[in-house]
Amino acid sequence: MFSKAFSFQKVFAPARRRLLVLLLAVLMAGFGWGLAPVFAAKDIPAVALSPTESITFTEAQLAKGKKLFNAACAQCHVGGQTYPNPDVSLKLSDLEGATPPRDNVLAIVDYIKNPVTYDGVESLLEYHPNTQLISEYPRLRNLTDEDLKLIAGYILVQAKTIPGWGGTKNESHSDLSAYL
Repeated sequence: MFSKAFSFQKVFAPARRRLLVLLLAVLMAGFGWGLAPVFAAKDIPAVALSPTESITFTEAQLAKGKKLFNAACAQCHVGGQTYPNPDVSLKLSDLEGATPPRDNVLAIVDYIKNPVTYDGVESLLEYHPNTQLISEYPRLRNLTDEDLKLIAGYILVQAKTIPGWGGTKNESHSDLSAYL
């Protein structure tokens, strides 16, 4: 008998609508008044696409480049270091000093397809993982040119923005000490 005279749904339905409208208004205002920068893109520096052109990658592209790098390259290049040859790393000065220079996206893509020694004299097709090496290292074989560009972009952005990227273990730790 009480339930026929008093309906909770009739009393609380308008309150639920007001609460929903209020919640939506708060969310919209929050994005307009300061929550949006939490979700905004980081400052991503432009990197060299070629010796004469630059490119800026998006966060999504760099995230994919990182994923591809970790799957195909990080076994030997953790933190930009080169474990088989610690004298040559993925830090920008080492990439610039190679012959030919590997300090731009297209040069790194070319290196991944056709690796050569640091001085550019001998081919490393039989030794360094590359897109042509069939039997030893199949992970790179299935990467597209776009995938290789994303990996190269990730490497170059890391080299520009991460203290200690590509340094020796001691260099990496000393560069990071200022940030701790």
